[in-house]
Amino acid sequence: MNLVSEKLLRLTQLRKQRPQYAEIYDFYSGLCEFLQDKDASWLDCSPELQSWPTRRQAGFPLLSRDAVQIDVPATNQFLCQLIDSLIELGKEGGAELQLVRQAFTSGQLASDQLLLACLEKNREPLEAAATAVEVPSALLEYVCSTALAFGLQQWRNRTPQPMLDDWQEGYCPTCGAVPSMGEFGGEEGQKRLHCSICATSWEMTRIKCSYCGNQESDSLEYFTAEGDSGYRVDICRKCSCYLKVVDSRELGEGLPMDVEDLNTMHLDLLAQKEGFAKGKIDQKS
Repeated sequence: MNLVSEKLLRLTQLRKQRPQYAEIYDFYSGLCEFLQDKDASWLDCSPELQSWPTRRQAGFPLLSRDAVQIDVPATNQFLCQLIDSLIELGKEGGAELQLVRQAFTSGQLASDQLLLACLEKNREPLEAAATAVEVPSALLEYVCSTALAFGLQQWRNRTPQPMLDDWQEGYCPTCGAVPSMGEFGGEEGQKRLHCSICATSWEMTRIKCSYCGNQESDSLEYFTAEGDSGYRVDICRKCSCYLKVVDSRELGEGLPMDVEDLNTMHLDLLAQKEGFAKGKIDQKS
């Protein structure tokens, strides 16, 4: 079963558990169904594998801007299909999405540069492009980051990946993105982080903030919500950031973490109500 199929299966299970999220699950299921039979060969990567052991020790992720190749015409075609699907699935934002579609079709927006800006977490090109098209920057970023995530996940699925041993940074060893979720698994409850973009997972010291690196146990805490067995929120009082964590020993191995992120939106609200924020990392590139 591929990753998209796993997401659809999990969403079907969750509809029964949290009917109040049905509208969100329906939207994301529709997006997954759109992606299920799509090909992402318009994005390819050629990282420098010989130099990466040295780069890895210095904290540099595998992929840099120069390692990513994007076929612009094919990418534009995919983006237009993606936007058509989002318009069909959504109840709002259709007019703005049409403007974005027209801008990609006409060449007003450079799809390769915007996807690379998402890879580098550089918001300035996205904000400038959104201003030029007169759409919200968050909308344009969502379209581009969705395409980038799908392209990178497809690339990872078809390409043998290098070893990720000894990576202890709080950002992804493949693309440098922040984790979407944490996970406890295995007999000893080993902690793993899951990338929010390319779906790479990697081991992390359990008593450590994944954002600021704090390992002082007196400032690292967690909380749970009643009725949410198998989920918790790790908080760091040093940097005021939080990370949601799934315990796969209770909920099962192999859960698609972006779906679990959706399923725990109420935990985001609880953490943010207490003054904590999702972390941001100034990672190396």
